[in-house]
Amino acid sequence: MQNTFESSNLLYKDVFAKRNKIKKSRGEIVLYSVMFVIILINCLTIVGAFAITFVNSFKDPFDYALGNTWKFPTMGWHIENYTEIFSTLEVNGTYFGGMLWNSLWQTLGQLLLTIASTAMASYAYSKYKFFGRKAIFFIVVVLLTISLPGSIPATYKLYSDLNMRNSYLFLIGCTAGFGANFLIFMGFWRSIDWAYAEAAYIDGANEWQVFVKVMIPQGLPIMGVSIINGFIAQWLSADPSMLYLPEMPSLGYGLWVYQQRSAGGMNYPVFFAALIVVAIPSIIAFICLHDKTIKAMNLGGLKG
Repeated sequence: MQNTFESSNLLYKDVFAKRNKIKKSRGEIVLYSVMFVIILINCLTIVGAFAITFVNSFKDPFDYALGNTWKFPTMGWHIENYTEIFSTLEVNGTYFGGMLWNSLWQTLGQLLLTIASTAMASYAYSKYKFFGRKAIFFIVVVLLTISLPGSIPATYKLYSDLNMRNSYLFLIGCTAGFGANFLIFMGFWRSIDWAYAEAAYIDGANEWQVFVKVMIPQGLPIMGVSIINGFIAQWLSADPSMLYLPEMPSLGYGLWVYQQRSAGGMNYPVFFAALIVVAIPSIIAFICLHDKTIKAMNLGGLKG
């Protein structure tokens, strides 16, 4: 009985000590409270804007044109606005379904090739010593800090001369391996203990196997974050399609053309319906990947 009481007392002291260790100071409480309020306001703003757009997508065009922006529809709920986008949005003979496919392969293709090439380039730079390392780092920093607007005409001419415009070959240009993600990946690879690779070498693995089977699984969290951010940023980007793929228009390009053509007579409820539909993939990607990415970033593999 005495032993049980002593054990319970020690357990209580241990729990109480841990609670004291994680107790936040007054400054931390204030800081976290301010951050929480700012994030909450930001979230409410985004959700509110999405909700208003969703309600407006069911309105009659005249109902919206008469100034009914913040209220529910007064001329009935027009679900047909969501079916009308498949016949209204058209660019160079490509309708909404074709634009959706073009957005998928352009966005995912660019992301996957860019992330893969960046991961390989940054890994080689971080883990191996070779001639020209300093020059490569200098080039990466210069490209990130100096604006090069003159490169757009040169890139356009290069794609035209190589017949990469209006072609799936456009994705070849996404394999450079440099950019902001290069520095992020470089820091991540350097944070991984080389003991993982040494253990794999002892088991007979070669350089490629170490990279693919040992390093890549640990790099999946940072790659997941880059994919989510890149997908959200590029999903509705109109620039690549406008410059290099005008005959293979994406959704972003299609929405831009619809705005320009319609001008003051645009059917805004149909336009809002299109915005809601094209936002769904980004929402799904974030919901499916963000939780797994955060959990994976807390994993470790080395044992004492």
